[in-house]
Amino acid sequence: MTSTAPPGAETVMSDWVRLGAEPAQTLSFLAWLRDRLSQGTIVRWRGTVAPSLAGHALYHLPPPGDGEETADWRSRFRLGLCYYRRGPGFIQIKDVRDPGDSATFLLDEPVLVQTFTRCLAPRSLAGAEPAEREAIEALVDARLLLRLDDLVMTLPSHMTRWPVPALAI
Repeated sequence: MTSTAPPGAETVMSDWVRLGAEPAQTLSFLAWLRDRLSQGTIVRWRGTVAPSLAGHALYHLPPPGDGEETADWRSRFRLGLCYYRRGPGFIQIKDVRDPGDSATFLLDEPVLVQTFTRCLAPRSLAGAEPAEREAIEALVDARLLLRLDDLVMTLPSHMTRWPVPALAI
């Protein structure tokens, strides 16, 4: 899956996606979707979503275009629900996927910053050092990493510019 669409464009996927059917493929697709969003590209896609993936965790990513089970996701999706910005030695994360549980996080401990960035690409928990495992568990508990079986990936998109012009607000 690649995309060369300019920022602000839409990409339409013709392949049917089965989120949750296979952990590695699911996390690879979600990382790709997140990265397109980070580039300012909205992906239009169709597929099924396993019940285990239902809920607020994915609402910041473009939803599938059809299906009764994802109607809530489609109605709640908007830009800027869960994103991160990088600074020198820290990462700031804004999470408003669930309005009743909004949060801002500041990751400034090196192990948290490294773990968050290493998980931008889906990775296995096998071989993770104890300190990194502890960081992974903390980030999973905060819903900043998604874990499927022994694989994890970072959920927030990287906001490099605000998605709407400042004068439009």
